Amino acid sequence: MFTQISETMEQTKYYSWKYNDLAKGCRQCVLGRKLVVFVTGICPKNCFYCPLSEQKKNTDVIYANERQLIDENEINALIEESKACKAKGAGFTGGDPLSRIDRTCRYIKALKKEFGKKYHIHLYTILESLRPERLKMLEEAGLDELRVHPDFTIDTHWKNINLLFDKGKRKYVFDLGVEIPSIPGYDVQTIKLIDYFIPKIDFLNLNELEISDTNSCELVDRDFHTKDKLSYGVKGSQELALKLMKYAETKYPQSNVHYCTCKLKDGVQLRQRLKLRAENTKKIFDIVTEDGTIVRGAIYLHNLQPSFGYKTIITNILPTEREHILKELHEIRSKLVKELSIPNNMLDIDDKKLRIITNIGIVKKLAKHLKSLNLIPAIVEQYPTWDQMEVDVEFL
Repeated sequence: MFTQISETMEQTKYYSWKYNDLAKGCRQCVLGRKLVVFVTGICPKNCFYCPLSEQKKNTDVIYANERQLIDENEINALIEESKACKAKGAGFTGGDPLSRIDRTCRYIKALKKEFGKKYHIHLYTILESLRPERLKMLEEAGLDELRVHPDFTIDTHWKNINLLFDKGKRKYVFDLGVEIPSIPGYDVQTIKLIDYFIPKIDFLNLNELEISDTNSCELVDRDFHTKDKLSYGVKGSQELALKLMKYAETKYPQSNVHYCTCKLKDGVQLRQRLKLRAENTKKIFDIVTEDGTIVRGAIYLHNLQPSFGYKTIITNILPTEREHILKELHEIRSKLVKELSIPNNMLDIDDKKLRIITNIGIVKKLAKHLKSLNLIPAIVEQYPTWDQMEVDVEFL
């Protein structure tokens, strides 16, 4: 087992390791500049380490970052979300995007049409899904980078990588890479995989294996555990990744290899994307924290105070009732502006969460008065995402 990083391997400022170049898609991703397009949760495989949530796994749902795309507004919403987070490109994931190839190509074309050829799009898929007609569709749609995920234990479909070649030369213009988790105990299998694929591809990405709510039983049953109490990363995954990098670097010194940690994905990439979206979408009265969350004042109707099942209650309100609630909120807002001389731009109606939002100073100052009107004042910390998930709600 290798225990040291070689002189030519570099630890990046993003808490990852690499030698030679990062894939183009990764260069934008580490800066939080990639829109995450979840094309579908449908996938013909059932990898024991798959981290997908229950609401997405094996379900044909579509998301752009945290925003669910529905029906005829899907393209507009896709473009709006990309603008909201100031994305310079997109990563198409799933499930398996090729299980919904028409949808995938429609989205790629829409993003390229809106943002131009420089808008970089990479896509994850499995070797089992590769077909000549699908690869041609992806090229014509404008895909920039294809990342395939080979099976570790069965090499039956490894030969499908040859669909991208004709007489030893690449048939398609998009870049080609392999992306796999670093699974402790799979040293021999992964080295065999590296030997087969690395001469054929532009880059290899190794990901730290992580435990999620949905794969925890499978991983624990295989005696995988987190490396410490603060991380979702599996013990031994990083040590194996560095060993594999050393092996690849020694045997294939011209190749490009990157090891992506859980800390990079959750502590750097996600935080950067959140901060970009927060700065781009914040209201004049919002405060953006170092973590990219938003702190604001909120005024709730008494019967819509956040509590257990709040999200479900808001979601299930009928359109007619929603209109009535919004009308009531507008009346309350007008009254507060008029009677208390609050600047017009310091009170806004949140039509998603059905509340009035404002500056934390205003809601603190008016707390007693608001409660006398049977309203619920609060200070809220939330993510700047489409779903506005709350981190903390402090009732005043």
